Amino acid sequence: MDEKKREDLRTKKTKNAIRKVFRGMLLEMNYDEIKIKNLTERAEISRRTFYMHYSSLDELLNELIDEIADNYTQKTNALHGHYELEEIVRSFLLYFAGQDELHERIICNGNFGYISQRINRKIASVNQEHATHLGASDRYEKSILIAYLNESALGMYRRWVSDKKQIPLEHFVNLATRLICHGAASLHGQT
Repeated sequence: MDEKKREDLRTKKTKNAIRKVFRGMLLEMNYDEIKIKNLTERAEISRRTFYMHYSSLDELLNELIDEIADNYTQKTNALHGHYELEEIVRSFLLYFAGQDELHERIICNGNFGYISQRINRKIASVNQEHATHLGASDRYEKSILIAYLNESALGMYRRWVSDKKQIPLEHFVNLATRLICHGAASLHGQT
Protein backbone atom coordinates (compact mmCIF):
# COMPACT_ATOMS: atom_id res chain seq x y z
CA MET A 1 0.00 0.00 0.00
CA ASP A 2 1.46 3.36 -0.93
CA GLU A 3 1.99 6.18 1.60
CA LYS A 4 -0.99 8.27 0.38
CA LYS A 5 -3.47 5.39 0.79
CA ARG A 6 -2.03 4.56 4.22
CA GLU A 7 -2.44 8.20 5.29
CA ASP A 8 -6.02 8.35 3.97
CA LEU A 9 -6.90 5.15 5.83
CA ARG A 10 -5.31 6.45 9.04
CA THR A 11 -7.19 9.76 8.70
CA LYS A 12 -10.47 7.95 8.14
CA LYS A 13 -9.92 5.67 11.14
CA THR A 14 -9.03 8.61 13.39
CA LYS A 15 -12.06 10.64 12.32
CA ASN A 16 -14.31 7.61 12.81
CA ALA A 17 -12.88 7.09 16.31
CA ILE A 18 -13.48 10.75 17.19
CA ARG A 19 -17.04 10.63 15.86
CA LYS A 20 -17.81 7.35 17.67
CA VAL A 21 -16.58 8.69 21.00
CA PHE A 22 -18.42 11.99 20.45
CA ARG A 23 -21.68 10.17 19.73
CA GLY A 24 -21.21 8.04 22.84
CA MET A 25 -20.60 11.11 24.97
CA LEU A 26 -23.75 12.77 23.60
CA LEU A 27 -25.71 9.73 24.79
CA GLU A 28 -24.28 10.18 28.29
CA MET A 29 -24.28 13.95 28.72
CA ASN A 30 -25.42 17.24 27.31
CA TYR A 31 -23.36 18.83 24.55
CA ASP A 32 -22.21 21.73 26.73
CA GLU A 33 -20.71 19.25 29.22
CA ILE A 34 -18.39 17.71 26.63
CA LYS A 35 -14.81 18.94 26.70
CA ILE A 36 -12.14 18.24 24.09
CA LYS A 37 -9.85 16.95 26.83
CA ASN A 38 -12.36 14.26 27.82
CA LEU A 39 -13.13 13.36 24.22
CA THR A 40 -9.45 12.96 23.31
CA GLU A 41 -8.80 10.84 26.40
CA ARG A 42 -11.67 8.51 25.54
CA ALA A 43 -10.64 8.32 21.89
CA GLU A 44 -7.05 7.72 22.97
CA ILE A 45 -5.69 10.49 20.79
CA SER A 46 -3.84 13.71 21.52
CA ARG A 47 -5.46 17.13 21.43
CA ARG A 48 -3.14 17.92 18.53
CA THR A 49 -4.61 14.98 16.60
CA PHE A 50 -8.13 16.21 17.31
CA TYR A 51 -7.25 19.68 15.99
CA MET A 52 -5.75 18.16 12.85
CA HIS A 53 -9.27 17.00 11.97
CA TYR A 54 -11.60 19.51 13.66
CA SER A 55 -11.17 23.13 14.64
CA SER A 56 -13.66 22.80 17.52
CA LEU A 57 -16.39 20.68 19.06
CA ASP A 58 -18.87 22.89 17.20
CA GLU A 59 -17.39 21.78 13.89
CA LEU A 60 -17.80 18.15 14.97
CA LEU A 61 -21.38 18.87 16.03
CA ASN A 62 -22.11 20.61 12.72
CA GLU A 63 -20.87 17.52 10.90
CA LEU A 64 -23.32 15.38 12.91
CA ILE A 65 -26.18 17.82 12.22
CA ASP A 66 -25.35 17.82 8.50
CA GLU A 67 -25.29 14.02 8.50
CA ILE A 68 -28.76 13.81 10.07
CA ALA A 69 -30.25 16.44 7.74
CA ASP A 70 -28.51 15.01 4.65
CA ASN A 71 -29.84 11.54 5.43
CA TYR A 72 -33.33 13.03 5.58
CA THR A 73 -32.74 14.80 2.27
CA GLN A 74 -31.68 11.54 0.65
CA LYS A 75 -34.77 9.82 2.03
CA THR A 76 -37.15 12.47 0.70
CA ASN A 77 -35.32 12.68 -2.62
CA ALA A 78 -36.17 9.00 -2.96
CA LEU A 79 -39.78 10.12 -3.40
CA HIS A 80 -38.79 10.92 -7.01
CA GLY A 81 -41.12 13.88 -7.36
CA HIS A 82 -43.93 12.14 -5.49
CA TYR A 83 -45.16 15.10 -3.48
CA GLU A 84 -48.46 13.91 -2.07
CA LEU A 85 -48.94 15.24 1.42
CA GLU A 86 -49.54 11.83 3.01
CA GLU A 87 -46.35 10.41 1.52
CA ILE A 88 -44.27 13.39 2.69
CA VAL A 89 -45.63 13.10 6.23
CA ARG A 90 -45.18 9.31 6.31
CA SER A 91 -41.60 9.63 5.05
CA PHE A 92 -40.85 12.28 7.67
CA LEU A 93 -42.25 10.17 10.52
CA LEU A 94 -40.68 6.91 9.33
CA TYR A 95 -37.34 8.64 8.92
CA PHE A 96 -37.34 9.90 12.50
CA ALA A 97 -38.67 6.63 13.90
CA GLY A 98 -35.95 4.69 12.09
CA GLN A 99 -33.02 6.59 13.54
CA ASP A 100 -30.65 5.47 16.27
CA GLU A 101 -30.74 6.19 20.00
CA LEU A 102 -28.59 9.33 19.68
CA HIS A 103 -30.86 10.87 17.07
CA GLU A 104 -33.88 10.15 19.26
CA ARG A 105 -32.16 11.77 22.26
CA ILE A 106 -31.28 14.88 20.25
CA ILE A 107 -34.81 15.28 18.88
CA CYS A 108 -36.72 14.41 22.06
CA ASN A 109 -34.58 15.58 24.98
CA GLY A 110 -35.22 19.20 25.93
CA ASN A 111 -31.54 19.65 26.81
CA PHE A 112 -30.75 19.25 23.11
CA GLY A 113 -33.38 21.75 21.95
CA TYR A 114 -30.93 24.09 20.27
CA ILE A 115 -29.37 21.19 18.33
CA SER A 116 -32.78 19.84 17.40
CA GLN A 117 -33.82 23.29 16.17
CA ARG A 118 -30.74 23.50 13.96
CA ILE A 119 -31.58 20.11 12.44
CA ASN A 120 -35.20 21.15 11.99
CA ARG A 121 -34.16 24.37 10.20
CA LYS A 122 -32.04 22.37 7.77
CA ILE A 123 -34.88 19.92 7.16
CA ALA A 124 -37.39 22.77 6.77
CA SER A 125 -35.26 24.25 3.99
CA VAL A 126 -35.34 20.87 2.22
CA ASN A 127 -39.12 20.76 2.64
CA GLN A 128 -39.54 24.16 0.93
CA GLU A 129 -39.62 22.36 -2.41
CA HIS A 130 -42.43 20.12 -1.19
CA ALA A 131 -44.47 23.16 -0.15
CA THR A 132 -44.52 24.46 -3.72
CA HIS A 133 -45.91 21.16 -4.96
CA LEU A 134 -48.55 21.18 -2.22
CA GLY A 135 -50.06 24.45 -3.42
CA ALA A 136 -48.32 27.04 -1.25
CA SER A 137 -47.74 29.89 -3.64
CA ASP A 138 -45.69 32.55 -1.86
CA ARG A 139 -42.87 32.36 0.66
CA TYR A 140 -45.13 33.24 3.61
CA GLU A 141 -47.60 30.48 2.80
CA LYS A 142 -44.68 28.07 2.38
CA SER A 143 -43.29 29.15 5.73
CA ILE A 144 -46.61 28.52 7.50
CA LEU A 145 -47.15 25.17 5.75
CA ILE A 146 -43.64 23.93 6.55
CA ALA A 147 -43.95 25.07 10.18
CA TYR A 148 -47.27 23.24 10.48
CA LEU A 149 -45.99 20.01 8.94
CA ASN A 150 -42.66 19.95 10.79
CA GLU A 151 -43.95 21.01 14.20
CA SER A 152 -46.99 18.75 14.06
CA ALA A 153 -44.98 15.72 13.00
CA LEU A 154 -42.17 16.39 15.48
CA GLY A 155 -44.62 17.04 18.30
CA MET A 156 -46.40 13.74 17.70
CA TYR A 157 -43.10 11.89 17.29
CA ARG A 158 -41.83 13.31 20.59
CA ARG A 159 -45.08 12.33 22.33
CA TRP A 160 -44.83 8.79 20.90
CA VAL A 161 -41.27 8.47 22.20
CA SER A 162 -42.23 10.02 25.56
CA ASP A 163 -45.03 7.44 25.84
CA LYS A 164 -42.37 4.73 25.36
CA LYS A 165 -43.70 3.86 21.89
CA GLN A 166 -46.79 2.16 23.32
CA ILE A 167 -48.52 2.41 19.95
CA PRO A 168 -46.97 0.16 17.28
CA LEU A 169 -44.96 2.11 14.71
CA GLU A 170 -47.26 1.56 11.74
CA HIS A 171 -50.35 2.50 13.77
CA PHE A 172 -48.58 5.62 15.08
CA VAL A 173 -47.51 6.68 11.57
CA ASN A 174 -51.01 6.10 10.17
CA LEU A 175 -52.65 8.01 13.05
CA ALA A 176 -50.21 10.94 12.90
CA THR A 177 -50.45 11.13 9.10
CA ARG A 178 -54.25 11.13 9.22
CA LEU A 179 -54.26 13.87 11.90
CA ILE A 180 -51.74 16.07 10.10
CA CYS A 181 -53.32 15.69 6.68
CA HIS A 182 -57.02 15.63 7.58
CA GLY A 183 -57.33 17.00 11.13
CA ALA A 184 -58.96 15.62 14.26
CA ALA A 185 -62.34 15.40 12.50
CA SER A 186 -60.94 12.50 10.49
CA LEU A 187 -60.94 10.43 13.66
CA HIS A 188 -64.65 10.99 14.36
CA GLY A 189 -66.37 7.66 14.69
CA GLN A 190 -63.04 5.75 14.72
CA THR A 191 -62.33 3.31 17.51
